[in-house]
Amino acid sequence: MFSNFIKILFVISAYSPVLLIVGVVEILNLNKEGYSITFVDSWKEVFNRINFIFCFLIAFPFSILIIKWAENNLTKNKIDIKAIKSADFNLPTFILSYFLPCIELVKKDSTYLTVWCIILAVIVLINLKTYFYNPCLKIFGYRYYEISTKKDVTYTMISKNKLINANQISTYSQLTDYVIIKN
Repeated sequence: MFSNFIKILFVISAYSPVLLIVGVVEILNLNKEGYSITFVDSWKEVFNRINFIFCFLIAFPFSILIIKWAENNLTKNKIDIKAIKSADFNLPTFILSYFLPCIELVKKDSTYLTVWCIILAVIVLINLKTYFYNPCLKIFGYRYYEISTKKDVTYTMISKNKLINANQISTYSQLTDYVIIKN
């Protein structure tokens, strides 16, 4: 299973597209208002909204790097699956729910943005021990499944393969308490 540090990086990578959206919207607004686009004018400005694009570029690759590392290095365990169903139908709702607040970010001052970042950090910490979806993995072709074991434990499984029946799964690696990856 991932260490807490890797879990934090993995969850942060799931929210990295939010940083991209905020940065792009800010660039479009500045351009529309006739201002020049600057990135870091001074150290006070390191966390301005435009610099969120750089934060995205740093955080986004962690999603695939961590999954690839997990596939090759985490302990492989045997599993007996009772039922499997696609959990990808949950993804659009999830994506909409965490991108929707970004609409308001462009109209707010730095205090609002600071509070929003603190709330996002709390959400990241809460997601360390729960089910969660990383939309970045969808870009790399991964799918999400809800599986039930014969011991009546339910997990979210991430797999590069399209899974139709329980016989396709024999081993897994555990990423978090309730998220596993098919080997």
